[in-house]
Amino acid sequence: MKKLRSLILAALFTAMSFGLTGCLDSVDAFFFKPEYKVAGVDANETLKKDLSAFINDRAGTIKKPKNKAENADIAHYQAGLLRADLADVLKSKGYYDGTVNFKQGRGDWQGTYAIDAGAQYKIASVTLKPATYSKYFRRVARLQDQPLDAEAVLKAEASLLKAVQKDSCAFTLDVTHEVLLDVKAKTASVAFTVKAGAKAVFGPVTFENNGKVSQGYLAKMVPWKEGECFRRDKIESLRAALFETALFSRADLVIPDAPKAGGVVPVTLQLKERPPRSVSFGLSYYTDEGPGVSASWKHRNFLGGGETVEATAKVSSLLQSLQGKMTSPYFLRHDQSLSLTTALTHEDSDAYVERNLDGGAAIKRVFSKRLSATTGVNLSFSNIEDKSLRTTDTFGLLSFPQTMTYDSRDNPLDARHGWLLDASAEPFIDMLGTSPAFWKTEGSARTYVPFGKKFTLAGRAKIGSILGPATADVPATERFYAGGGGSVRGFGYQEVGPMAAGKPSGGRSLAEASAEARLRVTETIGAVAFLDAGSVSETVAPDFNNLSVGAGLGLRYYTSFGPLRLDVGVPLNNKEDTSSSYQLYISIGQAF
Repeated sequence: MKKLRSLILAALFTAMSFGLTGCLDSVDAFFFKPEYKVAGVDANETLKKDLSAFINDRAGTIKKPKNKAENADIAHYQAGLLRADLADVLKSKGYYDGTVNFKQGRGDWQGTYAIDAGAQYKIASVTLKPATYSKYFRRVARLQDQPLDAEAVLKAEASLLKAVQKDSCAFTLDVTHEVLLDVKAKTASVAFTVKAGAKAVFGPVTFENNGKVSQGYLAKMVPWKEGECFRRDKIESLRAALFETALFSRADLVIPDAPKAGGVVPVTLQLKERPPRSVSFGLSYYTDEGPGVSASWKHRNFLGGGETVEATAKVSSLLQSLQGKMTSPYFLRHDQSLSLTTALTHEDSDAYVERNLDGGAAIKRVFSKRLSATTGVNLSFSNIEDKSLRTTDTFGLLSFPQTMTYDSRDNPLDARHGWLLDASAEPFIDMLGTSPAFWKTEGSARTYVPFGKKFTLAGRAKIGSILGPATADVPATERFYAGGGGSVRGFGYQEVGPMAAGKPSGGRSLAEASAEARLRVTETIGAVAFLDAGSVSETVAPDFNNLSVGAGLGLRYYTSFGPLRLDVGVPLNNKEDTSSSYQLYISIGQAF
């Protein structure tokens, strides 16, 4: 086993090394970054922070010249470009009289930008025309007496356009602004203008070149009815929905240059169908679980109505499973989908051996872009060998899982801001009478806070409880366990919590928390420091008096489909419960 582990680690590290070598021209290029600083704005912390961040970001995009003979010339050229850009940044922040001078440092790619910001212009007046749109003035009025910040002005313009667009049926609609400076008074006047064309209504919608995707399914995606007020944002919403199905590579909009008779605007979408089938593979290696491989096959238009069918196989020394899932959109209403699932599983962990066949159905309703809920039913037949109790029983668990999810993350595989909140409640009834009825609840929260463009703090918390019988009467597979790559790193899989007969016995409550500091060193390389803690208790309420704590460091290699993760964790306490002094985790995606 040790030889196998060594071979796997060697292969993985060799693969990562080749990947890094292919992306970096040389070690010298990897560590290259111009060293530019700003001076003269120490009294203005906000401006200094903005200018320094801009210089740092720009410096990170400059690549070292391959031709050393041209090094000095290119460095001088880049320094000049950055000087002009800094002057533009000053103007965007309202410093129209500012000056920027560059002083060369000791090296070609070193230097200081001396900033004389001058006075910051303020917005003395804000107007909106024509007068027929005066009711929307509050959207831009807040700019009055504020600094002349370009970003704030553009946000106010976008807010004004969105508000007018919501109430208008105009075929063409545009919002512009003009800024008039008073150099003597150091103030500015900002004038917003709304330009609206003739009123129009939606006409018929036509889909062309839709291939094997049914017209009926596409019609359900249209967010308006014929004769409704014409709004271009609704058309863009439809195009976005078409791309989200992953069924089309193109969705070109065709509308007339002007409304037809009666203000009618027919809408045509010219589509290009993508291949509906795809195959994916995944590899992982965890010290406590060994190597793992997964493969999946997906069909995104199985019956012609956007039905998704997916088959997934997972194989590792711990788990072997075959899962199937079919999802049908627009089930009974536009915001609902129906999912049918089945799975055949064999799992051999330190706590139990399970042979399981289950199937279920669930209805998911989407309340908004971020909030959704699921209700379902699941029937599972399991033969379970409980290693801590040294018993083997067969269960027929009928359960009714209920979940609610709030997700505002910007990227599920590599989030930098937002929240993911999950809550679930699931009552269980054993149809074979082997186990008493019980109720399992769980709740988790994840949040991400960015600091600049390269640093992110991530946090995770999870809590769970089982109401009903004693721990020994709950099927081993439904008890709580902790430890491992998705739990408390540094501890092996299921190593956190109560033990019996030298085996994990699980518990009726769970508490976990994790914190990560993530640094994006380059476009492809990142570093992580993490701290995890967790406990499993036999009581219904979590016990925080015996937390197992692990910590470690990690590397991230960023690809187009998400980061590759390599984490090394060590236990900080309860070391007598661990099988190894460290744990290694290699997989795709962030830890959470």
